[in-house]
Amino acid sequence: MRKFSYVRGLLLTILVVLSVVLSYLIWKAQPNYESIDVKEVKNTAIDKQKTASQVFKPILAQINQGGLHYQTNTEEFVNQLATQGRAFTFSEIVSSGKKSSQEYDRLIHQNGTVELVYPNNIPFSIFSQIYELTGKDLEAASFNRIVFDTNTTEAGLYTVYFTNDREDTIYQSSLPQKDITIIRNLVDNANEQDELGKVEEVSTSNHALFLSKKATTLKSKKYIIDTMDISLFTKALFPDASSVKNEDNSYTDGSSKIVLDTDNKVLEYINPAQENANPATQSEMRRANMIQDSFNFINEHSGWTDEYYFTGYNLASGSTKFSMFVDNLQVLSDSGMSEMAVTEGQEAVYKYSRPFFKLDYTIPRESTNVTLPSSYDVFEKLRNENIETDGLQMITLGYKMNWSEDKGLKRIVELKPTWIYKYRGKWLEADMKESD
Repeated sequence: MRKFSYVRGLLLTILVVLSVVLSYLIWKAQPNYESIDVKEVKNTAIDKQKTASQVFKPILAQINQGGLHYQTNTEEFVNQLATQGRAFTFSEIVSSGKKSSQEYDRLIHQNGTVELVYPNNIPFSIFSQIYELTGKDLEAASFNRIVFDTNTTEAGLYTVYFTNDREDTIYQSSLPQKDITIIRNLVDNANEQDELGKVEEVSTSNHALFLSKKATTLKSKKYIIDTMDISLFTKALFPDASSVKNEDNSYTDGSSKIVLDTDNKVLEYINPAQENANPATQSEMRRANMIQDSFNFINEHSGWTDEYYFTGYNLASGSTKFSMFVDNLQVLSDSGMSEMAVTEGQEAVYKYSRPFFKLDYTIPRESTNVTLPSSYDVFEKLRNENIETDGLQMITLGYKMNWSEDKGLKRIVELKPTWIYKYRGKWLEADMKESD
Protein backbone atom coordinates (compact mmCIF):
# COMPACT_ATOMS: atom_id res chain seq x y z
CA MET A 1 0.00 0.00 0.00
CA ARG A 2 2.87 2.33 0.93
CA LYS A 3 4.61 1.45 -2.38
CA PHE A 4 1.47 2.34 -4.40
CA SER A 5 1.20 5.75 -2.73
CA TYR A 6 4.86 6.42 -3.54
CA VAL A 7 4.35 5.60 -7.25
CA ARG A 8 1.21 7.78 -7.41
CA GLY A 9 3.06 10.74 -5.90
CA LEU A 10 5.92 10.33 -8.33
CA LEU A 11 3.54 10.33 -11.28
CA LEU A 12 1.80 13.48 -10.04
CA THR A 13 5.16 15.19 -9.62
CA ILE A 14 6.18 14.28 -13.17
CA LEU A 15 2.85 15.59 -14.52
CA VAL A 16 3.21 18.89 -12.69
CA VAL A 17 6.78 19.36 -13.97
CA LEU A 18 5.70 18.45 -17.51
CA SER A 19 2.81 20.92 -17.30
CA VAL A 20 5.15 23.72 -16.21
CA VAL A 21 7.63 22.95 -19.00
CA LEU A 22 4.91 22.86 -21.67
CA SER A 23 3.39 26.10 -20.41
CA TYR A 24 6.80 27.75 -20.58
CA LEU A 25 7.41 26.54 -24.13
CA ILE A 26 4.00 27.78 -25.30
CA TRP A 27 4.60 31.13 -23.65
CA LYS A 28 8.03 31.50 -25.27
CA ALA A 29 6.93 30.28 -28.69
CA GLN A 30 6.67 32.96 -31.47
CA PRO A 31 4.63 32.03 -34.50
CA ASN A 32 6.21 32.62 -37.90
CA TYR A 33 3.86 35.36 -39.09
CA GLU A 34 5.83 35.81 -42.31
CA SER A 35 4.75 32.40 -43.46
CA ILE A 36 1.05 33.32 -43.20
CA ASP A 37 -0.11 34.32 -46.67
CA VAL A 38 -2.79 37.02 -46.24
CA LYS A 39 -4.08 38.41 -49.52
CA GLU A 40 -5.35 41.98 -49.38
CA VAL A 41 -8.49 42.70 -51.39
CA LYS A 42 -8.16 45.97 -53.28
CA ASN A 43 -10.16 47.71 -55.99
CA THR A 44 -8.26 48.01 -59.25
CA ALA A 45 -6.80 51.52 -59.50
CA ILE A 46 -6.53 52.78 -63.07
CA ASP A 47 -4.99 56.15 -62.26
CA LYS A 48 -6.25 58.75 -59.75
CA GLN A 49 -9.21 59.63 -57.54
CA LYS A 50 -10.43 63.23 -57.40
CA THR A 51 -12.49 65.44 -55.13
CA ALA A 52 -15.59 67.31 -56.26
CA SER A 53 -13.64 70.59 -56.27
CA GLN A 54 -11.22 69.15 -58.85
CA VAL A 55 -13.96 68.09 -61.28
CA PHE A 56 -16.84 70.56 -60.83
CA LYS A 57 -14.83 73.63 -61.82
CA PRO A 58 -15.47 77.02 -63.45
CA ILE A 59 -14.03 77.86 -66.85
CA LEU A 60 -14.50 81.60 -67.09
CA ALA A 61 -14.74 84.79 -65.05
CA GLN A 62 -16.56 87.95 -66.13
CA ILE A 63 -15.99 91.28 -64.41
CA ASN A 64 -18.52 94.07 -64.89
CA GLN A 65 -17.08 97.39 -63.70
CA GLY A 66 -16.90 101.03 -64.75
CA GLY A 67 -19.78 100.50 -67.16
CA LEU A 68 -17.66 97.99 -69.13
CA HIS A 69 -17.38 94.18 -69.27
CA TYR A 70 -14.25 92.01 -69.15
CA GLN A 71 -13.63 88.27 -69.38
CA THR A 72 -10.78 85.92 -68.63
CA ASN A 73 -10.29 82.16 -68.74
CA THR A 74 -6.78 82.46 -67.30
CA GLU A 75 -6.36 79.33 -65.20
CA GLU A 76 -4.63 81.05 -62.29
CA PHE A 77 -7.25 83.78 -61.83
CA VAL A 78 -10.31 81.53 -62.29
CA ASN A 79 -8.94 78.88 -59.94
CA GLN A 80 -7.92 81.46 -57.33
CA LEU A 81 -11.39 82.98 -57.31
CA ALA A 82 -13.03 79.54 -57.01
CA THR A 83 -10.60 78.37 -54.32
CA GLN A 84 -11.00 81.46 -52.16
CA GLY A 85 -14.75 80.88 -52.14
CA ARG A 86 -14.33 77.66 -50.18
CA ALA A 87 -13.44 79.69 -47.10
CA PHE A 88 -16.23 82.27 -47.51
CA THR A 89 -19.04 82.60 -44.98
CA PHE A 90 -22.25 82.35 -47.02
CA SER A 91 -25.58 83.12 -45.38
CA GLU A 92 -28.50 80.75 -45.92
CA ILE A 93 -29.46 80.48 -49.58
CA VAL A 94 -33.01 81.47 -50.49
CA SER A 95 -34.83 81.28 -53.80
CA SER A 96 -35.56 84.54 -55.63
CA GLY A 97 -37.70 82.65 -58.11
CA LYS A 98 -37.88 82.68 -61.88
CA LYS A 99 -37.17 85.96 -63.69
CA SER A 100 -37.75 87.27 -67.18
CA SER A 101 -34.67 87.01 -69.40
CA GLN A 102 -34.24 90.79 -69.27
CA GLU A 103 -34.46 90.99 -65.47
CA TYR A 104 -32.16 87.96 -65.12
CA ASP A 105 -29.48 89.59 -67.30
CA ARG A 106 -29.85 92.95 -65.56
CA LEU A 107 -29.15 91.42 -62.15
CA ILE A 108 -26.18 89.22 -62.98
CA HIS A 109 -24.38 91.57 -65.40
CA GLN A 110 -24.96 94.78 -63.44
CA ASN A 111 -22.08 97.13 -62.74
CA GLY A 112 -19.92 95.93 -59.83
CA THR A 113 -20.53 92.20 -60.21
CA VAL A 114 -17.95 89.45 -60.64
CA GLU A 115 -19.23 86.26 -62.32
CA LEU A 116 -17.76 82.80 -61.99
CA VAL A 117 -19.07 80.75 -64.93
CA TYR A 118 -19.29 76.94 -65.01
CA PRO A 119 -19.56 74.76 -68.15
CA ASN A 120 -23.06 73.58 -67.24
CA ASN A 121 -25.60 73.35 -64.42
CA ILE A 122 -24.26 71.89 -61.16
CA PRO A 123 -26.70 70.54 -58.54
CA PHE A 124 -26.47 72.27 -55.15
CA SER A 125 -26.31 68.81 -53.55
CA ILE A 126 -22.93 68.26 -55.22
CA PHE A 127 -21.61 71.80 -54.87
CA SER A 128 -22.23 71.74 -51.11
CA GLN A 129 -19.29 69.30 -51.01
CA ILE A 130 -17.09 72.20 -52.20
CA TYR A 131 -18.57 75.32 -50.57
CA GLU A 132 -20.21 75.58 -47.14
CA LEU A 133 -23.78 76.17 -48.31
CA THR A 134 -27.08 75.82 -46.48
CA GLY A 135 -30.63 76.42 -47.57
CA LYS A 136 -34.09 74.92 -47.85
CA ASP A 137 -35.48 73.08 -50.88
CA LEU A 138 -32.15 73.00 -52.73
CA GLU A 139 -32.12 69.24 -53.35
CA ALA A 140 -33.51 69.55 -56.88
CA ALA A 141 -31.95 72.94 -57.70
CA SER A 142 -28.87 73.68 -59.84
CA PHE A 143 -26.89 76.65 -61.13
CA ASN A 144 -24.12 77.50 -63.62
CA ARG A 145 -22.98 80.93 -62.37
CA ILE A 146 -21.92 82.41 -59.06
CA VAL A 147 -22.31 86.19 -59.15
CA PHE A 148 -20.61 88.27 -56.45
CA ASP A 149 -22.08 91.78 -56.11
CA THR A 150 -19.27 93.97 -54.79
CA ASN A 151 -21.41 97.11 -54.49
CA THR A 152 -21.52 98.57 -50.98
CA THR A 153 -24.72 98.06 -48.99
CA GLU A 154 -26.02 99.84 -45.89
CA ALA A 155 -26.33 96.55 -43.99
CA GLY A 156 -22.65 95.77 -44.46
CA LEU A 157 -23.48 92.55 -46.33
CA TYR A 158 -22.92 91.85 -50.02
CA THR A 159 -25.29 89.91 -52.24
CA VAL A 160 -24.29 86.67 -53.96
CA TYR A 161 -26.43 85.11 -56.68
CA PHE A 162 -26.39 81.46 -57.76
CA THR A 163 -28.05 81.57 -61.16
CA ASN A 164 -29.35 79.12 -63.75
CA ASP A 165 -29.21 80.33 -67.36
CA ARG A 166 -31.42 77.52 -68.63
CA GLU A 167 -34.34 78.25 -66.31
CA ASP A 168 -33.73 81.97 -65.53
CA THR A 169 -33.88 81.12 -61.83
CA ILE A 170 -31.88 82.92 -59.14
CA TYR A 171 -30.90 81.82 -55.64
CA GLN A 172 -29.60 84.48 -53.28
CA SER A 173 -27.12 84.55 -50.41
CA SER A 174 -24.81 87.14 -48.86
CA LEU A 175 -21.21 87.58 -47.71
CA PRO A 176 -19.46 89.80 -45.16
CA GLN A 177 -17.13 92.58 -46.28
CA LYS A 178 -13.94 90.60 -45.53
CA ASP A 179 -14.84 88.03 -48.21
CA ILE A 180 -15.76 90.67 -50.81
CA THR A 181 -12.44 92.43 -50.12
CA ILE A 182 -10.64 89.26 -51.22
CA ILE A 183 -12.57 89.26 -54.50
CA ARG A 184 -11.84 92.95 -55.11
CA ASN A 185 -8.13 92.36 -54.51
CA LEU A 186 -8.05 89.46 -56.97
CA VAL A 187 -9.75 91.60 -59.63
CA ASP A 188 -7.36 94.51 -59.00
CA ASN A 189 -4.39 92.18 -59.36
CA ALA A 190 -5.78 90.74 -62.61
CA ASN A 191 -6.17 94.29 -63.93
CA GLU A 192 -2.56 95.05 -63.07
CA GLN A 193 -1.41 91.86 -64.80
CA ASP A 194 -3.48 92.77 -67.88
CA GLU A 195 -5.31 89.43 -67.74
CA LEU A 196 -8.77 90.80 -68.49
CA GLY A 197 -10.03 91.11 -72.05
CA LYS A 198 -12.72 93.64 -72.93
CA VAL A 199 -15.97 92.20 -74.29
CA GLU A 200 -19.13 93.88 -75.56
CA GLU A 201 -22.73 92.96 -74.94
CA VAL A 202 -24.53 91.51 -77.94
CA SER A 203 -28.29 91.14 -77.68
CA THR A 204 -30.08 87.98 -78.75
CA SER A 205 -33.72 87.00 -78.49
CA ASN A 206 -32.94 85.35 -75.13
CA HIS A 207 -29.85 86.16 -73.04
CA ALA A 208 -27.11 88.60 -73.93
CA LEU A 209 -23.76 87.30 -75.14
CA PHE A 210 -20.47 89.00 -74.30
CA LEU A 211 -18.05 88.94 -77.22
CA SER A 212 -14.72 90.40 -78.27
CA LYS A 213 -14.14 92.15 -81.59
CA LYS A 214 -10.41 91.43 -81.49
CA ALA A 215 -8.64 88.48 -83.08
CA THR A 216 -6.72 86.28 -80.65
CA THR A 217 -3.55 84.19 -80.91
CA LEU A 218 -3.00 80.94 -79.03
CA LYS A 219 -0.35 78.23 -79.30
CA SER A 220 -1.16 74.75 -80.55
CA LYS A 221 0.14 71.80 -78.52
CA LYS A 222 1.41 68.31 -79.27
CA TYR A 223 1.55 65.49 -76.73
CA ILE A 224 3.07 62.05 -76.73
CA ILE A 225 0.38 59.81 -75.26
CA ASP A 226 0.60 56.93 -72.80
CA THR A 227 -1.62 54.03 -73.87
CA MET A 228 -3.15 52.25 -70.88
CA ASP A 229 -3.30 48.51 -70.25
CA ILE A 230 -6.79 47.23 -71.10
CA SER A 231 -6.54 44.60 -68.37
CA LEU A 232 -6.84 47.44 -65.84
CA PHE A 233 -10.31 48.18 -67.20
CA THR A 234 -11.42 44.55 -67.39
CA LYS A 235 -10.40 44.05 -63.76
CA ALA A 236 -12.10 47.27 -62.70
CA LEU A 237 -15.36 46.88 -64.62
CA PHE A 238 -16.08 43.14 -64.55
CA PRO A 239 -16.95 41.49 -61.21
CA ASP A 240 -14.96 38.35 -62.07
CA ALA A 241 -12.06 39.18 -64.39
CA SER A 242 -11.11 35.49 -64.64
CA SER A 243 -14.32 34.76 -66.57
CA VAL A 244 -13.71 37.44 -69.21
CA LYS A 245 -13.21 36.34 -72.81
CA ASN A 246 -11.46 38.40 -75.48
CA GLU A 247 -12.44 38.32 -79.14
CA ASP A 248 -12.00 40.88 -81.95
CA ASN A 249 -11.22 43.88 -79.75
CA SER A 250 -14.05 43.14 -77.36
CA TYR A 251 -14.20 41.65 -73.87
CA THR A 252 -17.20 40.04 -72.21
CA ASP A 253 -18.09 38.11 -69.07
CA GLY A 254 -21.34 36.90 -70.61
CA SER A 255 -23.52 39.76 -69.38
CA SER A 256 -21.45 42.96 -69.80
CA LYS A 257 -19.11 43.94 -72.60
CA ILE A 258 -16.18 46.25 -73.39
CA VAL A 259 -15.72 47.22 -77.05
CA LEU A 260 -12.53 48.93 -78.21
CA ASP A 261 -12.15 51.56 -80.92
CA THR A 262 -8.47 50.89 -81.52
CA ASP A 263 -8.16 53.62 -84.17
CA ASN A 264 -9.00 56.34 -81.64
CA LYS A 265 -8.05 54.45 -78.45
CA VAL A 266 -11.55 54.76 -77.00
CA LEU A 267 -13.45 52.05 -75.13
CA GLU A 268 -17.13 51.58 -74.38
CA TYR A 269 -18.45 49.45 -71.54
CA ILE A 270 -22.08 48.39 -71.73
CA ASN A 271 -24.30 46.40 -69.37
CA PRO A 272 -27.54 45.82 -71.38
CA ALA A 273 -29.53 44.60 -68.37
CA GLN A 274 -29.24 48.05 -66.79
CA GLU A 275 -30.77 50.03 -69.66
CA ASN A 276 -33.20 52.70 -68.53
CA ALA A 277 -36.07 52.89 -71.01
CA ASN A 278 -36.95 56.56 -70.50
CA PRO A 279 -34.31 58.66 -68.69
CA ALA A 280 -35.95 61.92 -69.82
CA THR A 281 -38.74 61.39 -67.28
CA GLN A 282 -36.37 61.44 -64.30
CA SER A 283 -36.99 64.10 -61.67
CA GLU A 284 -34.45 66.89 -61.08
CA MET A 285 -33.49 65.25 -57.79
CA ARG A 286 -32.90 61.92 -59.50
CA ARG A 287 -30.76 63.62 -62.15
CA ALA A 288 -28.65 65.21 -59.42
CA ASN A 289 -28.18 61.77 -57.87
CA MET A 290 -27.17 60.31 -61.25
CA ILE A 291 -24.51 62.99 -61.72
CA GLN A 292 -23.20 62.21 -58.23
CA ASP A 293 -23.27 58.46 -58.92
CA SER A 294 -21.37 58.95 -62.19
CA PHE A 295 -18.68 60.96 -60.42
CA ASN A 296 -18.47 58.31 -57.68
CA PHE A 297 -18.28 55.52 -60.27
CA ILE A 298 -15.11 56.90 -61.86
CA ASN A 299 -13.61 57.49 -58.41
CA GLU A 300 -14.33 53.89 -57.38
CA HIS A 301 -11.77 52.60 -59.90
CA SER A 302 -9.51 55.70 -59.70
CA GLY A 303 -10.35 56.40 -63.32
CA TRP A 304 -9.38 60.08 -63.54
CA THR A 305 -6.57 60.73 -66.02
CA ASP A 306 -5.40 64.22 -67.02
CA GLU A 307 -7.74 67.14 -66.18
CA TYR A 308 -11.43 66.37 -66.64
CA TYR A 309 -14.24 68.76 -65.67
CA PHE A 310 -17.96 68.12 -65.47
CA THR A 311 -19.45 69.67 -68.62
CA GLY A 312 -23.06 68.56 -68.64
CA TYR A 313 -25.89 66.10 -68.23
CA ASN A 314 -27.86 64.92 -71.28
CA LEU A 315 -31.55 64.90 -70.42
CA ALA A 316 -32.51 62.59 -73.29
CA SER A 317 -29.92 59.86 -72.67
CA GLY A 318 -29.30 60.29 -68.95
CA SER A 319 -25.56 60.56 -69.63
CA THR A 320 -23.15 62.60 -67.49
CA LYS A 321 -20.20 64.04 -69.39
CA PHE A 322 -16.71 64.91 -68.14
CA SER A 323 -14.47 66.65 -70.70
CA MET A 324 -10.70 67.00 -70.92
CA PHE A 325 -9.30 70.46 -70.18
CA VAL A 326 -5.83 71.82 -70.90
CA ASP A 327 -4.87 75.22 -69.41
CA ASN A 328 -8.51 75.62 -68.34
CA LEU A 329 -9.68 75.32 -71.98
CA GLN A 330 -12.04 72.54 -73.01
CA VAL A 331 -10.77 69.96 -75.51
CA LEU A 332 -13.24 68.70 -78.11
CA SER A 333 -12.91 65.65 -80.34
CA ASP A 334 -15.15 64.09 -82.99
CA SER A 335 -14.41 60.55 -81.83
CA GLY A 336 -14.72 60.64 -78.02
CA MET A 337 -10.95 60.94 -77.47
CA SER A 338 -11.33 63.82 -75.01
CA GLU A 339 -14.31 62.91 -72.86
CA MET A 340 -15.69 60.42 -70.38
CA ALA A 341 -19.43 59.73 -70.43
CA VAL A 342 -21.28 57.70 -67.79
CA THR A 343 -24.89 56.62 -68.22
CA GLU A 344 -26.46 55.37 -65.02
CA GLY A 345 -28.94 52.51 -65.41
CA GLN A 346 -31.66 51.13 -63.19
CA GLU A 347 -29.34 49.97 -60.39
CA ALA A 348 -25.82 50.29 -61.81
CA VAL A 349 -23.94 51.81 -64.75
CA TYR A 350 -25.50 51.10 -68.14
CA LYS A 351 -22.80 52.64 -70.38
CA TYR A 352 -19.34 54.07 -69.85
CA SER A 353 -17.16 55.44 -72.65
CA ARG A 354 -13.70 56.98 -72.37
CA PRO A 355 -10.23 57.11 -73.93
CA PHE A 356 -7.77 54.46 -72.80
CA PHE A 357 -4.81 56.79 -73.10
CA LYS A 358 -3.58 59.86 -71.26
CA LEU A 359 -1.41 62.80 -72.20
CA ASP A 360 2.21 62.12 -71.28
CA TYR A 361 4.82 64.58 -72.57
CA THR A 362 4.48 67.81 -74.51
CA ILE A 363 6.64 68.45 -77.58
CA PRO A 364 7.41 72.18 -77.18
CA ARG A 365 9.43 72.49 -80.38
CA GLU A 366 6.37 71.61 -82.46
CA SER A 367 4.11 74.21 -80.85
CA THR A 368 2.92 76.89 -83.30
CA ASN A 369 0.96 80.12 -83.03
CA VAL A 370 -2.60 79.99 -84.32
CA THR A 371 -4.50 83.23 -84.95
CA LEU A 372 -8.26 82.99 -84.54
CA PRO A 373 -10.89 85.51 -85.63
CA SER A 374 -12.81 87.40 -82.97
CA SER A 375 -15.63 85.77 -81.03
CA TYR A 376 -17.95 88.37 -82.57
CA ASP A 377 -16.98 87.04 -86.03
CA VAL A 378 -17.87 83.55 -84.81
CA PHE A 379 -21.27 84.78 -83.68
CA GLU A 380 -21.92 86.41 -87.05
CA LYS A 381 -20.98 83.25 -88.93
CA LEU A 382 -23.19 81.07 -86.74
CA ARG A 383 -26.08 83.47 -87.21
CA ASN A 384 -25.58 83.43 -90.98
CA GLU A 385 -25.72 79.63 -90.84
CA ASN A 386 -29.22 79.95 -89.36
CA ILE A 387 -28.25 78.89 -85.83
CA GLU A 388 -31.13 79.91 -83.56
CA THR A 389 -29.47 82.59 -81.46
CA ASP A 390 -31.91 82.12 -78.57
CA GLY A 391 -30.24 78.73 -77.98
CA LEU A 392 -26.70 80.14 -78.15
CA GLN A 393 -25.42 80.40 -74.57
CA MET A 394 -21.68 81.07 -74.75
CA ILE A 395 -18.73 81.37 -77.14
CA THR A 396 -15.26 80.77 -75.71
CA LEU A 397 -11.80 79.43 -76.54
CA GLY A 398 -10.98 75.73 -76.61
CA TYR A 399 -8.92 73.08 -78.38
CA LYS A 400 -9.71 70.48 -81.02
CA MET A 401 -7.92 67.13 -80.58
CA ASN A 402 -6.77 65.03 -83.53
CA TRP A 403 -4.04 62.51 -84.21
CA SER A 404 -0.77 64.01 -85.43
CA GLU A 405 0.96 62.31 -88.33
CA ASP A 406 3.64 59.95 -86.98
CA LYS A 407 3.78 57.25 -89.66
CA GLY A 408 0.48 55.79 -88.53
CA LEU A 409 1.76 54.78 -85.08
CA LYS A 410 -0.75 56.98 -83.26
CA ARG A 411 1.52 58.01 -80.44
CA ILE A 412 1.03 61.78 -80.77
CA VAL A 413 -2.08 63.95 -80.50
CA GLU A 414 -2.34 67.58 -81.56
CA LEU A 415 -4.46 70.19 -79.81
CA LYS A 416 -5.34 73.05 -82.14
CA PRO A 417 -6.85 76.25 -80.74
CA THR A 418 -10.42 76.84 -81.85
CA TRP A 419 -13.60 78.62 -80.87
CA ILE A 420 -16.22 76.48 -79.16
CA TYR A 421 -19.79 77.38 -78.32
CA LYS A 422 -22.50 76.17 -75.98
CA TYR A 423 -25.81 75.58 -77.74
CA ARG A 424 -28.83 74.41 -75.76
CA GLY A 425 -26.55 72.84 -73.14
CA LYS A 426 -24.18 71.09 -75.59
CA TRP A 427 -20.62 72.11 -76.42
CA LEU A 428 -19.70 72.24 -80.13
CA GLU A 429 -16.81 73.46 -82.27
CA ALA A 430 -17.32 76.58 -84.35
CA ASP A 431 -15.98 75.69 -87.79
CA MET A 432 -14.54 78.95 -89.07
CA LYS A 433 -13.37 77.56 -92.41
CA GLU A 434 -14.78 79.29 -95.45
CA SER A 435 -17.66 77.44 -97.08
CA ASP A 436 -17.33 76.46 -100.73
